[in-house]
Parts: sequence; C-alpha cells; structure tokens
Amino acid sequence: MRSFFSLVMGLVLGAILGLLLAPTSGRKTRKKLRKRARKMQLELEAQTEKSMERLGEFKNNAEQFVEDAAKKVNGDNTYYTN
Repeated sequence: MRSFFSLVMGLVLGAILGLLLAPTSGRKTRKKLRKRARKMQLELEAQTEKSMERLGEFKNNAEQFVEDAAKKVNGDNTYYTN
C-alpha cells in the first residue's frame, strides 16, 4: 500500500512539475492545474466510494459466514448431546 501511495504521489508531482515547466503562461498553467486537481479529486472520491461499497459487502459476507458457522457449531453440539 505504501509503494502504491508513493507511486501515485510521484506521478502527481511529475505532472505538476511538467505543467510548471511547460512553455505556457502562468494563468493557463494554474487553470490546467485546477482542472486536473478537480478531476483527480472526483476520481479519488469515486474510487473511495467503490472501496467503501466493497468493504461493506465484505463485512456482510463475513457476518453471514460467522452466523452460519455459529449455527453449525450450535447445531452440532445439540446433535451430540442427544
């Protein structure tokens, strides 16, 4: 996870440096930076939402697994005690 974060940060910093060193005016460069930052923000929000949905699904599946396992254990104990 740390290496992924480092990669993303490197890409972002490289893109920013590339824009800053490009032969365009400061106004155009700032406008491009704002647009790209907004786009990245929206993409990050979308990915976060997807991740939260997947985490919720995982939680529900884990809860169901634990419930099923508990039922089996309780059922097996009842079976052996009779």
